[in-house]
Amino acid sequence: MTSSTTARFEAYFDQWLHTLEADTHGGTDARPDTPTRPTAPVRYGEWEGPDGSTRPVRTSRPEWMRNQIDMALALSGLVTPDDVVIVAAPYELSLEGASVERAVEWLGASLISVGTSNTICPVPRLLGLLHRYRATTLVCSPQLAADLAALDEAGGRRPAASSLSTLVTTRPAAPERLRRIADAWGASATQLFATPARPATATPCRAGRLHLVADRFAARLRSPVQGRLDPGGTRGELVLDVHRPGEPAPVAQPTGELVELPAPGTSCPCGSGRQLVVPLGRVADAVRTERGPLTQVDVEHCLFTSPHPRGQVTSRPVGGRLEVTCAVAGTDGRQLPPLRELVRDRFGPAVELQPFDNDPVSANDPPPDEDPASAEHPVPEQDLTEGDTRTRSS
Repeated sequence: MTSSTTARFEAYFDQWLHTLEADTHGGTDARPDTPTRPTAPVRYGEWEGPDGSTRPVRTSRPEWMRNQIDMALALSGLVTPDDVVIVAAPYELSLEGASVERAVEWLGASLISVGTSNTICPVPRLLGLLHRYRATTLVCSPQLAADLAALDEAGGRRPAASSLSTLVTTRPAAPERLRRIADAWGASATQLFATPARPATATPCRAGRLHLVADRFAARLRSPVQGRLDPGGTRGELVLDVHRPGEPAPVAQPTGELVELPAPGTSCPCGSGRQLVVPLGRVADAVRTERGPLTQVDVEHCLFTSPHPRGQVTSRPVGGRLEVTCAVAGTDGRQLPPLRELVRDRFGPAVELQPFDNDPVSANDPPPDEDPASAEHPVPEQDLTEGDTRTRSS
């Protein structure tokens, strides 16, 4: 961070810590507008439980504020005031989008907020915004980053020649797949790990591995099959024990996220002693096998040992099997049978590999060589920041 950005961030940080301190001590030195019930929910969302049911998410003001600090610290080595950041993170009944955007604002970058509903800003329009404003950072899912690269190539461009230099992904993906998506853009890639109540649950170290952000909560595993805590397991649903000020005991928060937790004491090249976390995807999206839950990330580890898969991979559980679709290089389909054999040798009948529709543009979308902005929603011709020629529309 530059000195001016550091000073601004430290000012925010000090102000929020003062507010948290006032909340903790009952508001004795708080400002008149400080709430008298700091544990009351200030953010509400929803998430899908392992059984497919909808469950509420409520977070208090201190928890929300601490999460903002964690998120800003995680992004501080990636985002500067010279950056134009597109945030395509979920908003509807989700805490993630708002958390990322506030952190980006703290860091002084220019921000383009598009969400994930694809109603006002479908994928072709998003790609048009990326090029017009010469975005340098994209925060989104791995799948959206891969879809955008495929659409750019379909329009005759080279994604690697774009202004984009940093990808920040918010959903799990195998490192091999993430590298392939980043290489398509000629960018670096960083992974964050979000859970429904905590958009900054785990953040990357300098070695690229994910650690729990703080010691105010601890991680445990719950068996997806038995629904009970599994103290000796290494893979299961992540349960966070959250330590809240004034509470006599930690509060257990299921997350619906399947993870691996390396054994305590497992070393990381960065030297941090914080708990390592390996995200695998939602429990509801995994299938049960004799060897335990199987996820798309497991299949990605296998697929991307081959040079032929592209970054576009999706999956869904169907009849006890994981149906995986994967885009491959070329248009003649010759690479698909060897990939099917590779997956079958590794996972047997638990995984069915299907071809991915390599045409990323539907018949109703604007041609990729035209500005994707529609007549109803034109992209305005203006600079996003003053004095930074990299962000000016071409």
